[in-house]
Amino acid sequence: MIVRTLGQSGYIIRSGKSEIVLDPYLSDSVNRVAKRPRALPMPVEASELSPDAVICSHDHLDHLDPDTVTLMRDSQLFITTSEGKEKLLSLGKKNVKALSVGEKISVGDIEITAVFADHTVEAFGVIIRAENLTLYFSGDTLYNEKLFDISAYKPDATFICINGRLGNMNVDEALITAKKIGAPINIPNHYDMFESNSEDPHLFADKIDGGFIMEFNTSYELSKRNGTPVVKKIN
Repeated sequence: MIVRTLGQSGYIIRSGKSEIVLDPYLSDSVNRVAKRPRALPMPVEASELSPDAVICSHDHLDHLDPDTVTLMRDSQLFITTSEGKEKLLSLGKKNVKALSVGEKISVGDIEITAVFADHTVEAFGVIIRAENLTLYFSGDTLYNEKLFDISAYKPDATFICINGRLGNMNVDEALITAKKIGAPINIPNHYDMFESNSEDPHLFADKIDGGFIMEFNTSYELSKRNGTPVVKKIN
C-alpha cells in the first residue's frame, strides 16, 4: 500500500488500481473563517484529484473543506458522516455515502470501516484494509477508553491525532491509546497545519515502539516482510 501525506489528517492511499483520499484540506479556508493560516504549502490542487473515493471523517473545515470539495468532479464518491452528507449535498455533491460506526464499504481493492471517535461533532475514525494490511486512522477524537477496542481490528499501523486542542487527544493520551491498541507501527498526525494548533511529533514517536514520523507531501510504502509490517519512504 502507498500512503502519501497531505498534512493535518490528509492522506492519499493507493492499493493496486484503487485510490482513496482521506480528509483533504487543500485550501486556506480556515484562515478566511477563523484567522488560522495554513503553515504548509499546497501539496496538490484539489482539481487534480480523481480518486475512487474521498473520505471526510467529520464536518470540520480541515476535514470536510468546501473550498476543496467544490473543485472536485461532480461524480466524485464521498464517504462521510450523516452530518457530513448534509453538508456535501448542500455543496451540490450527489454521490455521497454516509457511514455509521461499525459499517463498512469496499471501494475497488480497499475495504473501509467506520470506527468510534469522540469529537465535538459527529465523527468517525477509519480502518483501511488492503494488501493484507490494516491501517487505523483516528481522525479527530478526544481520549476515550472505547478507542482501546480498536485493538480488535489488529491494525498494522495507527495514525493518531496528538495536538491536544479543539477536541483532540494530547500526546500523553495518544501514547496511552496507541499502546492499548498495540499496532507495530505508530504514526502521529494532526499537528502540522496550523501554528496555533501544533505539537512536536517526536514527543509521541520517540516514546512508543514503532514510532514513525512521516514527512509532509511524501509517499511511503507500507508492506509486510516475513509477516512484520514495515514502512519505507519512496520519494
